[in-house]
Amino acid sequence: MGCLFRLSGLFFLAVLIGLPIAIAMKAVQDKPTLKRPESINLQDLKNAQQLAKRFDPRLMSSDKVTEIRATTRELNTVLKGAMASVPNVVTTVKVARFGILIGMSVELPDNPLGRYLNIRTVIASSSRGLQFYRLYVGGVEIPQQLIEPVLRYALDEIVGQGKADLILKSVRSVKVLGPTIYVRFQPPANLLKDIKTAARNQMPVSSPDVVKLYYGLIEKLAAQHSSERRVSLTEFMRPLFKLAEKRSASGDPINENRAAILALVLYFGDDRFERFIGDVRTAQQKSKRRRISHIRLNGRHDFVKHFAISAGLTLTGGEKTANTIGVLKEVKDAANKRSGFSFTDIGADRIGVRFAKKATENRKKALEFQQVLATASSERRFFPTFTDLPQGMTTAQFQSRYRNVKSKKYKDEMAKIDRRIDAIGMYR
Repeated sequence: MGCLFRLSGLFFLAVLIGLPIAIAMKAVQDKPTLKRPESINLQDLKNAQQLAKRFDPRLMSSDKVTEIRATTRELNTVLKGAMASVPNVVTTVKVARFGILIGMSVELPDNPLGRYLNIRTVIASSSRGLQFYRLYVGGVEIPQQLIEPVLRYALDEIVGQGKADLILKSVRSVKVLGPTIYVRFQPPANLLKDIKTAARNQMPVSSPDVVKLYYGLIEKLAAQHSSERRVSLTEFMRPLFKLAEKRSASGDPINENRAAILALVLYFGDDRFERFIGDVRTAQQKSKRRRISHIRLNGRHDFVKHFAISAGLTLTGGEKTANTIGVLKEVKDAANKRSGFSFTDIGADRIGVRFAKKATENRKKALEFQQVLATASSERRFFPTFTDLPQGMTTAQFQSRYRNVKSKKYKDEMAKIDRRIDAIGMYR
């Protein structure tokens, strides 16, 4: 009898240990259910921009219900852009029989169970708020009564304790008509602030205190060069990366390079990037007028801004997002008949992307960047010539010469830009 009790105990112990493992083995799979989408085309981006303008959450009142309507194509375009900086995650939205099917494939680190976590959920059409019809994790179906508690727990952990209930209750109804999805939504107060705080906590770009050090150095350098007529950005790069090299002797060179680049972005690009970092500048620094129009690359100040903003977009949104936004801006410039479509500007954009990507790629590359830039006497060490490329084209002129961004002639121009970047050793 004692032997029987011991065997029974071992059996229940095996069940307690083995059941979660068996579920995990079914949940994690060898292949993704979703493929990475093709690159976003410009028309899709325009559609997504129009969607964002129609339903800008900053303009939504927490005192009234807003009906959001969008096609699955518009939503998938927004998802492509939003997830471009997360290369191991693919998402999609489809219209399903009972409502909206949302799918996600996540590539996992090496493990003995499998390479992909595939998630599918169906949100049912409902006039009574958010109703989950099905949720699958790999080959495992989550019982319906557990879906909402799991989601509440996840939202509370990510956005903040007590926030989940407000977010879930903000969806008043979901309706599907053909390819169009209608959601009646009343945002809770401080929703955007909570999401921004959560995003900053989950994906910190850099330490504000470290960025402050580099930003302060840039201010000192700017004061030293304030009386000069023209100054190459090299005069800022060299001292910045000398400091990064010195600090990396007892620190992480990737983090130091990232902080140095972000300081450049805040000073010469767009100070709104501070939202991704945290408070870097004091109130006095924010109110202080910066004289930077004499800082140049290829003899042009606009190249400094293109370079800096694209580097910032790469660190905060990813390489694909940064490159796509750069091309979209040129298309808008051509349509608005401002500066026109310019391959010169795209060159400055793409080198900013490559610079940020390579400078933070790995420890070896980060140290190489520091060594090269800390002794750079010319911008040719990090920035090639782009001023001879076609520029200032209206939409009609661009279409006459290149048809669209998929034509061979357009791709040849882009390849020319990339060859010039590749010719600089530290970008290889």
